[in-house]
Amino acid sequence: MIFSNCDHLKLYIDDRIIEADPDRADFPNLPHPPFQVELRRVPHGDLRIEGYLHGNKVIEKQYSGKGVDQEFVLAPDDTTLVANGADATRVVFHVTDEYGSLRRYSTAAIAFDLQGPAEIIGDNPSTLMGGCGAIWLRAKNEAGTARLKATHPALGPKEIEIQIKPVEAERV
Repeated sequence: MIFSNCDHLKLYIDDRIIEADPDRADFPNLPHPPFQVELRRVPHGDLRIEGYLHGNKVIEKQYSGKGVDQEFVLAPDDTTLVANGADATRVVFHVTDEYGSLRRYSTAAIAFDLQGPAEIIGDNPSTLMGGCGAIWLRAKNEAGTARLKATHPALGPKEIEIQIKPVEAERV
């Protein structure tokens, strides 16, 4: 089953193409019924899906047929915080295939090492669930640079920096 709000899909696996429309017969009450596609007899390879609305291609996704974790990604929501002891940002980490698609069944314990005027809010190590996870970094009361190193046991380390800016003087 493929869930989408598109009205037509084209699936490409190696040199084979499969076209599909939403299954309105089995799901007549859903505004966007799922697509049911039989892939058991299709050779295993990379999958590319094109989604169409009103005859126009609106999205394209690629997924690896290798089933191998390729990239460990570490991404903060913000790269600057205020040194007030309360300002914080979320740091997301996930594993992708070679096309940047989330590897939903990837599991690993991610270990964190933090240097600088911030603290980790969350588990350390933190386990991937559904191929992803998140922690929070909270600024302390001093300015400086916080460096977070996250290490995946097979894909290695990634590092980010968060600038902790001094609190601006209050204007009266």
